[in-house]
Amino acid sequence: MTVEVDGPSHFVDRKPSRSTILKRRQVAKLNGIPVISMPYWEWNELKKDREKKQLYLHSLLGLI
Repeated sequence: MTVEVDGPSHFVDRKPSRSTILKRRQVAKLNGIPVISMPYWEWNELKKDREKKQLYLHSLLGLI
């Protein structure tokens, strides 16, 4: 499993850009590894709250 924090250049109107979609598809095919995207605006909303960040990561990884 791969987790990637995607910055503003990965999105157009909060939707993944074509190059980002292509990259995810290539990585998944190359290694059979799922790519989990963490949009920058979701991470930024959590500010410096470590507990919320941990919960967010756990939910992305399917641990809760």
